Amino acid sequence: MQVFVILVWLSVASAEFAHDMAHVEDFIQQKKYLLKKKYRPMYHISAPVGWLNDPNGFIYFKRQYHIFYQYHPYNGAWGPIHWGHVVSDNLVDWSFNPPALVPKDHYDRYGCLSGSAVVHNSYLTLFYTGNVLANNKTSQTQNVAISADGTIFQKYLYNPVVRDAPYGNTDFRNPKVWRFRNTWYMLVGTSKAQQACLLLYTSSDLFTWKLNGTIAKSYGDMGYMWENPDIFEMDGFHVLILSVQGIISDSYRFRNLYQTGYVIGKLNYKKAQFEDLEVSSATFNELDFGHDFYAVKTMQSVDGRRLMVAWLGMWDSEYEESHAGWASMLTLVRELTLTRQGKVLMNPVSEILELRTEVLEDAWYSPGEAFNAGTRAFEMIVNSSTISYDAALTLEWNGDRQYTISYMADTGVVSVDRGGVDGLRKADWRPVNHIHWRVFVDYSSIEVFCGAGEVVFSSRIYPKKSIRIRIGGDMQLHITQYKLRRSIGYDNKMQKHLKTHVVNRFK
Repeated sequence: MQVFVILVWLSVASAEFAHDMAHVEDFIQQKKYLLKKKYRPMYHISAPVGWLNDPNGFIYFKRQYHIFYQYHPYNGAWGPIHWGHVVSDNLVDWSFNPPALVPKDHYDRYGCLSGSAVVHNSYLTLFYTGNVLANNKTSQTQNVAISADGTIFQKYLYNPVVRDAPYGNTDFRNPKVWRFRNTWYMLVGTSKAQQACLLLYTSSDLFTWKLNGTIAKSYGDMGYMWENPDIFEMDGFHVLILSVQGIISDSYRFRNLYQTGYVIGKLNYKKAQFEDLEVSSATFNELDFGHDFYAVKTMQSVDGRRLMVAWLGMWDSEYEESHAGWASMLTLVRELTLTRQGKVLMNPVSEILELRTEVLEDAWYSPGEAFNAGTRAFEMIVNSSTISYDAALTLEWNGDRQYTISYMADTGVVSVDRGGVDGLRKADWRPVNHIHWRVFVDYSSIEVFCGAGEVVFSSRIYPKKSIRIRIGGDMQLHITQYKLRRSIGYDNKMQKHLKTHVVNRFK
């Protein structure tokens, strides 16, 4: 009966739906204007125009990978948030789809905030937070939208599915939904008495939800709000990922405005409680030590890998590209693995090799030597023959601007420094027998993967001219550099389909 109701509901083309899809034509026409923006990445996901922040959902549906993201299409600043949407067959080549969600209803008119996606009964189902501002007061609820084809989404007739924050707090958002056996589970971040906490809901049908209670909370040192919870099982443990607001910096830990990291425990589904889980600044491990990293979403690929994508950005940052009508991007898709010691490793997905077009450099370099990068979209693989001496690699541009990657042998510390106030980021790192860095530069971003993925730095940089690479430290480095191709754009078949079968239908 429920499936029949959903079919009828999805088949109804209301006046509101026609209005939502009217912007698709404008979306299609932007192609030439969009892809020539200053600093725009070649192989990272950015919005076709406008603002981008958190990834919302990451899922495989109808033989394609889907990533949704927070999207404000009208300028390069945060505003009433839509859900942007890209799809891929191979995790590296991404095509823009029309926005999946538009804020317009009484429960989400000030924004369709982050959530997650699941597949059930052959439908792609989105869970998101509706944001409303009335009488100078914000309220947030949890809502549902469904699609049969993965392109056109219809909001649930009886939204919101979770209306009231149990503690009366205005911060009540970012539902993470998953299934275990015959029960659906939902984590929602909120706070109580200025202490962050995580709520657990359960459902048998995805639409009627029961509050089980607070499943985790801060005891004073883990901030006032937890956003974008994500959870998955790996090697017998549950990895809980949180984006934390309000952690106090500690030496070179927690240097960003907000932090994204993880804790390890076990979730007892019978009791709907975590066992052996301590959420504190002592057990909370940062996922990425760079300047710009927040709001993780993960999924399990068809071949069993745990994949991750995040926002390559940070709140209160200056986005130099915003005056050109767009802002920010997502990280490369990464594969996560868990060591026996309970440490999460991150590396680019193996499919990233498909981006390589030609070898630009392949040689040993001594300290003081330098070469021109020749492009601003490239990958470098850097190796040493020993770990006994310091090593450094500097990207230089504009005469006095630079980004430096360094390894200090005596202290066992790896760092990056992009200059300016608070430009230095550090992490403990002791390679086993040689230095191995994998560096991805894409016009205005850089991602550095150290060793087997023990330490990762993701940052925004803004080279206005060509990049020169200079070797520092006290030992030789072998550098292999690849030029990488464009992998983000439009699908002509999708444009034609939307223009013919959607837009014209409602004219």
